[in-house]
Amino acid sequence: MKTDSMRLSTKSLLATRQPTWRIPTLLIIAIFVLAVPAVYFVLTSPVFAFVSSNGRSPVPAEEIHWASVDIAKPMIATIDASVFAAPLIDSAASPPLDTHSPPASDFGESVPTNPPDGSTTETPGTLVMEIVDDAAIGQFAGTDNTQNQHSTEGKDERWIDVNLSEQRVYVYEGDTLVNSFLASTGLAVTPTVTGSFNIWIKVRIQDMFGPGYYLPDVPYVMYFYEDYGLHGTYWHDNFGTPMSRGCVNLTIDDATWLFNWASVGTVVNVHY
Repeated sequence: MKTDSMRLSTKSLLATRQPTWRIPTLLIIAIFVLAVPAVYFVLTSPVFAFVSSNGRSPVPAEEIHWASVDIAKPMIATIDASVFAAPLIDSAASPPLDTHSPPASDFGESVPTNPPDGSTTETPGTLVMEIVDDAAIGQFAGTDNTQNQHSTEGKDERWIDVNLSEQRVYVYEGDTLVNSFLASTGLAVTPTVTGSFNIWIKVRIQDMFGPGYYLPDVPYVMYFYEDYGLHGTYWHDNFGTPMSRGCVNLTIDDATWLFNWASVGTVVNVHY
């Protein structure tokens, strides 16, 4: 009996002592469950971020203003020296004629109207040309005629009058008008020279080019001052209106007639 009572007391004692270790465990679990969200909230809070950075604004990263680019090396082309060889001139007469323009002083009292700086007239693009027979006697003949006037030395002397105001060319033998044509002379920015000149070379056909244009096979060219000339025109038909870079444009038919009528030395009087 005594033994049984001792066993009962031991069991009851164990029963009363058993919950004592569960309380701290449950408390620790509860604290952990509550602490984890609290710590996460604090760490992700803007207030914590501001305090941890001591209230200083973030320093922006330095911008990069350059980039790496692969650029191909330029290719250097070899220049063929033959390109700059002397031009071929097919002349119908011997010896060949010097085609350089005469100085302005060779034209007596004529006062050319120089075009503005940087402008160009319809200058020869190449000197591959056909020079007619009468060019063999070419010379840079001067004249004592004043601008807008012409006095004939002989009764049947041939001369050409270019009226810039009328955009017209008049052809005379002495005082007799034998023909006239509509023309297109220089634009305001590239005017035709004025004065009394002489045809110094005749070219049946040649190429002309300059900044912004290339005109192959220009027919029936007669230069009267440097690279200013009368010639046939196939690239427009606005005759009667200034259109050129300084030359006197004529229709192909009119230029053909005038080319066959005039000769080297024929006077060309240009005026407004």
